[in-house]
Amino acid sequence: LLTIRAGPRDGEAWKNRCKQELQSLIKYVKSNKDQDKDWFTIKCNKTGTTWEGKCWTFHDKLKYEFDFCFDIPVGYPATSPEIRVPILDGKTAKMYHGGKICLTIHFKPLWGKNAPRFGIAHAMALGLGPWLAAEIPDLVARGVVKHDQDSKTIVV
Repeated sequence: LLTIRAGPRDGEAWKNRCKQELQSLIKYVKSNKDQDKDWFTIKCNKTGTTWEGKCWTFHDKLKYEFDFCFDIPVGYPATSPEIRVPILDGKTAKMYHGGKICLTIHFKPLWGKNAPRFGIAHAMALGLGPWLAAEIPDLVARGVVKHDQDSKTIVV
């Protein structure tokens, strides 16, 4: 679905890339929902340069939900977005300043080999999803993230 090599500074080409991104995300979200595996919601600003949403994962039958956000870098799609989970800033070694999740070792080389075919749906599926699956159980086990049974919210 993603063929246009355009970033936020590329005018009309960027608008066309955004259309491709949205089509890809819609297809990915629909596939997840059809398999009862949906795990995030996402929306963007009018220019497609700032994205935000909610992501969630389950651990020990409890749902842990977090806000996430990212900006599209100027070098996109050659450069992957840096996804932030602000509430978890500083809570794990696999995170950079500002709540940016660590994707350098496994995800960034894969992104680099597949640009421009990779896009936001790939960043979610191959970046944020695996990061949540690996980090949240560890954060829960260490008592860094707790689930408040009464209010069904996350306590960090």
